[in-house]
Amino acid sequence: MLRMESGTVAGHTLKVAILDPPRGERRPDVERLRARIAARLERSPRLRRRLQMRSKRRAVWVDDPTFDVREHVRRVAVSGPVSEDDLRRFCVRMMEERLDRSRPLWTMDLLDPLEAGGVALVWRLHHSMADGAIAMRLADEVLWDASNGAAHAKEDGDHVGPLADLREALSARRPGRLPGALRRELHRTRGPAPLSGVVGARRAVAFASIPLGALRRTAKTLVPGATVNDVVLALVAGGLRIWAETRGDPLASLQVKIPVSLHHRAESPEVANRDSFFCVALPLAEPDPVERLRRIKEETALRKRAGDALVLDTLLRDVARLAPPLRHLLDRLTVHPRAFALNISNVVGPAERPSVLGAPVHALHSIADIDQRHGLRVAVISMADELHVGLCAEPAIVGDLDPLLDGMLTEAASLAHRSGAGAS
Repeated sequence: MLRMESGTVAGHTLKVAILDPPRGERRPDVERLRARIAARLERSPRLRRRLQMRSKRRAVWVDDPTFDVREHVRRVAVSGPVSEDDLRRFCVRMMEERLDRSRPLWTMDLLDPLEAGGVALVWRLHHSMADGAIAMRLADEVLWDASNGAAHAKEDGDHVGPLADLREALSARRPGRLPGALRRELHRTRGPAPLSGVVGARRAVAFASIPLGALRRTAKTLVPGATVNDVVLALVAGGLRIWAETRGDPLASLQVKIPVSLHHRAESPEVANRDSFFCVALPLAEPDPVERLRRIKEETALRKRAGDALVLDTLLRDVARLAPPLRHLLDRLTVHPRAFALNISNVVGPAERPSVLGAPVHALHSIADIDQRHGLRVAVISMADELHVGLCAEPAIVGDLDPLLDGMLTEAASLAHRSGAGAS
């Protein structure tokens, strides 16, 4: 994770929680927030640890004896109500700035008030500390009110499990699984790589929330077996289709990378990242949104049945142990722009709407940085029967993000309408 950083690519993510304090109740403030987190740090000792470099290529986590929660939980001075554009600009600044490696690699900023009356928490976490699943666990441990606990949405097949079944699929008794996975996941597309280019230090971000109920009904009634993750991919496909058309450069297909969580209950609590991936081609030339969803579902189902994500994880771990130079070569192959055009992550969030210091969480977005030579990244968190979308881009490559976001909302409305038509 540390080697992924460069002069233009940061290694952290943002979790943007929009709180909706009840009228007449005390609003969350920075002192209460600091007290909440400080009192719970024993549940998440990683938040008190900083990096210590043992060599140029080896780092370890050590307790920070000078840790001060006031340096990490901060109130942002505002001159008036914070608009959505103001919040986007602040998130851009947080993505462009780097975390101080002499301290634990996280900050949490409170912006109050928002124009809509709420409060924003912008939690910046280095990816070496936590992937998406662990970030949600950290929120359970130190941020959400105790009554919200660890209730998370059912994963309905979007993530890998049970792990033992897939390990059996990779055993010597079933050697034919490996080549198919490699052909699918290490395949390179031909021709120019869409959404690729020279990534600079500037960023653009955007976010939106999408009701999930009607989209679930579409998946159940019109495309049996489709999961929430398939719906997310279909929304991105519809958005990219419209975005490409507005630029006068329609795309027939786009290869995308899907991170897959391999976390399991028996693992060490110190594990910060346990992700693999698989790739699918989004059928952008297909004009019918339900047919796009059906074709996406077929592609993802194939990769899940074959255990592609675990095949790659096992292969790369074995190669890293036995032949580190070959692992570096495979890493370069898997991040090449012709291996995938963009990364689309979907993290399972709380099944019920959590609260912070008595204020319900109205929305919970994730902003993840782009990769070298990849101009766009999409991150989604499902929470309380809603999808919360976050986009991050190199503006010189992607341009204005609003057409893409509007296209995703249009796709969601179209699928929701078809769900109602199908049910009737």
